Amino acid sequence: MNASKLARTSLSILLAHRARTLVSCGAVFIGVAALVLMVGAGQAGERDLRARIREMGSNNLAVRAGHFQTVGRHVQQVSRTTTLLPQDVELLRRQLLGVRRLAGVATDTKVVRFRAEAQALSIVGVDPEYFELQRLVVARGRAFSAEEERGLARVAVVGATAAHELFELDDPIGQQVRVGGVPFEIIGVTAKKGGGLFGADPDQDVYVPLSTLLSRLLGRSWVDVVLVQADSPALFPVLRHDIAEDLRRAHHLAAGRPDDFTIQDPAALLAAEHEMGEAFRALVGGVAGVSLATGGIGIIAVMLMTVRERTREIGLRRAIGATRRAILFQFLFEAGLLTGLGGLAGALFALPANALICRLAGWPTVWPVAAMLAGTAFSVGLGVLCGIAPAVRAARLEPAVAVRAAV
Repeated sequence: MNASKLARTSLSILLAHRARTLVSCGAVFIGVAALVLMVGAGQAGERDLRARIREMGSNNLAVRAGHFQTVGRHVQQVSRTTTLLPQDVELLRRQLLGVRRLAGVATDTKVVRFRAEAQALSIVGVDPEYFELQRLVVARGRAFSAEEERGLARVAVVGATAAHELFELDDPIGQQVRVGGVPFEIIGVTAKKGGGLFGADPDQDVYVPLSTLLSRLLGRSWVDVVLVQADSPALFPVLRHDIAEDLRRAHHLAAGRPDDFTIQDPAALLAAEHEMGEAFRALVGGVAGVSLATGGIGIIAVMLMTVRERTREIGLRRAIGATRRAILFQFLFEAGLLTGLGGLAGALFALPANALICRLAGWPTVWPVAAMLAGTAFSVGLGVLCGIAPAVRAARLEPAVAVRAAV
């Protein structure tokens, strides 16, 4: 029997028992789909992590007011202090060695009005160095200067998404908006970036000079974060020690008293978040393994049942000259075809499902074609492996015994 005739015969036999075929393919379908989704999500998450660290910079430290801890995949504030001051920012700028850039940051939510349009947006007060430190590109207009920051200037740079939502078809540059009732002039619009610090979206933010935010909008004297960009990540241990020493001395903290600030490595936090995702993907991999094992057991049961039902056919074929090898090969082919169809269907389902997951998670879309091909090939191999015992049993049937047993 040539290959094409063998394929047609095996396919017709499987289609003749559609319900059994669908049930047998089900577990393999789930297993291969889960396998492809696991690989695809892992690749997308890894690519997103690398992009976010590249955009954020791998040599940044964040000094945050109060105490924070990582719970699950999120950083939560467990205590708040108001002791991190602009003077501390200047102190660290003067004292620290091996620092490329340093910027104080304070945030609040205010209603921003432009004509009849009003939206509640995150207002981020920053030092001018913040834009280079965070790799925020001002695509139109300009960023504010150090002189404007010192002079409490009422100027603002708006994120790409916020600019589109506020101004729509109007040119934002030179427009007057009211932020919390205070007039500001828009002098710049950032390029679209995404994936901001501590889960924020920089494209939705409005950036103003730090001194302006503290004095004109909030009426307070403390900052939320000091971002420190080191010359190299190798300097982190020294910088952590120096930052802690300088701030403890400035805040008059006696020996034995806990810090009123937290020093964090944003890249390490992103890596920890990625590790949590890896744990979930390992769980999906376990589901895939169990499903494929269940599918393999099901294939053995189905093929044994098929051998029993087709005893007469096997006897007749052996009586008219079919060799044991031909019988063996046919049943192995049917087992491989059965699991291969389930694996291919699962892989084809997983590709668009993975694209949807990437879109919902905000990850770059990946197409795990290699995982799809490998999953399909593995399912075929699984079918052949699990079909060996039934195929050997069929091949060992003697013609006369098989015909007599089927009568």
